[in-house]
Amino acid sequence: MPLDQPSDDDRQQASQHNIDKMWKFVEKFAEKSGSYLHPQREITEFLVIGLAKHIDEVGRPLCPCNFYEDKAEEAKRSTWICACEEMQKYKYCH
Repeated sequence: MPLDQPSDDDRQQASQHNIDKMWKFVEKFAEKSGSYLHPQREITEFLVIGLAKHIDEVGRPLCPCNFYEDKAEEAKRSTWICACEEMQKYKYCH
């Protein structure tokens, strides 16, 4: 089943500056760490948008795949900051 492409509305959830910053980060991190991005680029793009949105909101790239009751508090703990512990352990981002 094909996945929808991120829309302009999706992309407008975060600043373009932070979206660009997160694309560079995830591509460099994958290259340096031997990690893998999702084979469907649109899934990675949704993740990049979510990371950038969290930078806009709390100043840190929280993993957008989790629910946080208090994003600011979670950002202080750093458990789910990209590259999160799961990413570092399994070398694969969703």
